[in-house]
Amino acid sequence: MAETTQLQVQELARFAQEQQFNEQYRQYFGDVWDEAGVKDISKMTTQDAEQTLKVLTDSEASPQFIKSLLAQAAVDGAPPQVLEYFLSSDIDSDGRTLAQEIFQDGTNPLSPDTPQPSSKAQVFSSLQPDLDWEI
Repeated sequence: MAETTQLQVQELARFAQEQQFNEQYRQYFGDVWDEAGVKDISKMTTQDAEQTLKVLTDSEASPQFIKSLLAQAAVDGAPPQVLEYFLSSDIDSDGRTLAQEIFQDGTNPLSPDTPQPSSKAQVFSSLQPDLDWEI
């Protein structure tokens, strides 16, 4: 496991320890696991993780829900390679991993982040005269 990913798994474990997962949360999470076909979190495979990510995408889960679901998986003994798979995935193909989006950026890992143009680019575009192009 790469050092960065290992640190992200540790950060997920710390977050999990801070949570108070009551039965209502476990029911919500259980619905996701059931829909993904996961019978035993401690025996999950990367294929199970991939299916879970599809379920999360289809349900348009919030970043907080995804973070909590993964924390609950860590608490319930998901294998480290599965947690690593989750955290290193780039569901929305925007070049940012799920871990970067939920722990660093605070953005939605299910929808691509569009970079904002820099102020220099905005100034430059406003200085361009309107040109009429003829072909």
